[in-house]
Amino acid sequence: MELIPADGKCIVASDGTIVWCDAVFSEWFSHRGLGAGAKLSQLFPGARGVCRPGAVYEDTDKLGKRRYFAMECRPMQGMKGEKVSDEIRIRKITLDKVLADIPRMATQAKGAEELFEKVLWLLRDTTHYLAFAGYLARDSRVELVASKGWTEKLKSYISLQPIVPDSPSLAGRTAYHRKQIVMAMKDYGLMPEVKSAIQKLGGDYIVVTPLVDQDKLVGVLTVINDKVLTPADSEALQSLCVQVAAALNMKLQEEAAAEKAEDAILYANIIARTLQAGVNDKDVATLLHSLNDNTALDNIPLKGAVDYARSAVEQIAEASHKKISVKSSGLDSVEIGLLLKYAIFEILKNSIDHSRAQAVDVDIRMVRERSGGSRLEISDNGPGIPDEFKSEVFRPVKASLKGGMGLYLVKKIANKYGGRVWVEDRVHGDYRKGVSVVITILSST
Repeated sequence: MELIPADGKCIVASDGTIVWCDAVFSEWFSHRGLGAGAKLSQLFPGARGVCRPGAVYEDTDKLGKRRYFAMECRPMQGMKGEKVSDEIRIRKITLDKVLADIPRMATQAKGAEELFEKVLWLLRDTTHYLAFAGYLARDSRVELVASKGWTEKLKSYISLQPIVPDSPSLAGRTAYHRKQIVMAMKDYGLMPEVKSAIQKLGGDYIVVTPLVDQDKLVGVLTVINDKVLTPADSEALQSLCVQVAAALNMKLQEEAAAEKAEDAILYANIIARTLQAGVNDKDVATLLHSLNDNTALDNIPLKGAVDYARSAVEQIAEASHKKISVKSSGLDSVEIGLLLKYAIFEILKNSIDHSRAQAVDVDIRMVRERSGGSRLEISDNGPGIPDEFKSEVFRPVKASLKGGMGLYLVKKIANKYGGRVWVEDRVHGDYRKGVSVVITILSST
């Protein structure tokens, strides 16, 4: 795919027979047996006429890659001024078509990751590179979000890489320096397992290009090829990357705006419920500052979050003539997202609201899993939740048997931090002996 490809030419007799074609035309269509002696109608079967202004004709090359053409016809006259043939100029517009398709895809994609996936499909179908990898910039790292031709093992090696000058991957180094890196695999010396996996794909060259739009690092595009790129190939790839970066940046800005709007609704609900419960909370102001200043919320100690929730619900329990006892384990040296303290508060409040007993016993524990993740389990001795309602309690319907807005907020908070939440029986198989709310979280020690 060249930035400015050469035109192909042919002369077509009045009966539609190609009587002459140049070397460029022959190179494009010889694999289909088309040249002098063929009919022009065979060039693009099914096309409604040729040389229509603005018409785009689709074809495939000898390797099955899609390509696009535009045609211009100029009548050629005989000695008496009669039309005897047509001179046809055929322009390859594959790159122009792809560059135009990328913004269109951006309007159709739901988010940046889906857009990157669509773009790589497009590049796979229209270019001759062996494999592609698309990364999005996430704070201080680049994350692999789309790939074509990559093996699962190779993806596992390079899925998440730091943006630092000595990053173990070319993607991380390219993102840091914001300069394209072109390297022959024989000279690659970073990760031996990656080199081996790429060479098994037949790749001899790797080209890693930063995706920068309006001075913002959006991501990285990596392509693997079996030969060195020509200057024309490099120009075309740079043009593609400029368009991809602009489209991705647009989607990321849309996602950021949508996330901020969702945060505003979530924070408003948290603040309203905190004030309604009569809880004195200094972090309410922190939520407002975070929205107004577009800053991230800090992590807090898990033990402090539990202490906050316990203190708040003790006041609610006293007003309901109940008493709550909270036991905890595994909380030391663990930090969690600030909003999770409100999730814990809502769960404890739910235990008080739905308990038929005067004494509410709650057990909170952090469980570290072998996979490296963590789960926060909050169990009580309440009436429990029947199986048929376990999937319903997190819906924002106040008439729900055991849920309502509180547990809905718990779900929204867990999702914001990339976690999940669900309910289990405290005693397996007997829902009447209490419920356990489980939140998977990202924790730091």
